[in-house]
Amino acid sequence: MKSKLFIMAALCAIAFTANAQTKGTNTLGFGVNFSSNKSTSAQTENEQKNNSYSLGYGHFIKDNSKITLELSYGENKYSNNNGSSDQNQKNYGGFIGYQKYFPLVKTFYVFAGARAGYTHGSGETNSVSSNYSTINKVNSYNLNAAGGLAWFVSKNFALETDLLSAGATYSKNTQEQVNSSIDKYTSTNKAFNLSSGGLFNNLGFKIYLLF
Repeated sequence: MKSKLFIMAALCAIAFTANAQTKGTNTLGFGVNFSSNKSTSAQTENEQKNNSYSLGYGHFIKDNSKITLELSYGENKYSNNNGSSDQNQKNYGGFIGYQKYFPLVKTFYVFAGARAGYTHGSGETNSVSSNYSTINKVNSYNLNAAGGLAWFVSKNFALETDLLSAGATYSKNTQEQVNSSIDKYTSTNKAFNLSSGGLFNNLGFKIYLLF
């Protein structure tokens, strides 16, 4: 009797998740990414922390096909124990994306899609030894293709992580040094990158509520 109940419960769970990616389903997602690096020597200890958070809304325009609007916020911090310099930068951004899901095993899916986004970053670097600070502003535009793994745990709950991404980025960086003889200057950067993320790069995942 217990085994029959277990089988029925498992079948119900699979049935629920099978309907989770149908046309008309909405998603509300929250993502986090944390990374930390610390290095020490006889005289100094350096520490760098990167934290980012995202909030996104998605809508399945047809079965297993979703469009997404996502907003993000992040902080990058660097410091050392002798106080010679410290850095602090905040990033705001967002993207519009499309994802297509493909069944893998039961409740697990792989996905692939494209994203177009914009990020604005601003921060300051203080140098105690040289008695100056640098004000930094960055505007970045990117177009990426990404793929990953999704687990539809239940009808109303899912987890997702990026595994690979590739794309093009255009960024404009403006720096101005205070209390220094160096003038304000601007640089531009164009890049193409292929990188791993999510499970292969620190801790990165997204939690989705489906309704």
